[in-house]
Amino acid sequence: MNINQKVAERIKALRKEHHLTAEKLAWYSDLSKSCITYAEKAQRDIRMSTIEAICKGFNITIAEFFSSFKN
Repeated sequence: MNINQKVAERIKALRKEHHLTAEKLAWYSDLSKSCITYAEKAQRDIRMSTIEAICKGFNITIAEFFSSFKN
């Protein structure tokens, strides 16, 4: 699994954990719904600025987002 796939899986897991739709997460993150959809499907390389915005939407730090990326 490459890094884009790991990021995509983490976003999906957090979204489900927070009981958010992609549309709600997009609104909280100040991103478009299609941006969230692309990120969750790992269809494109995700920018760090997008990850930062998504973290803001979840109200977590980037460190918390990547904390599950051990080995």
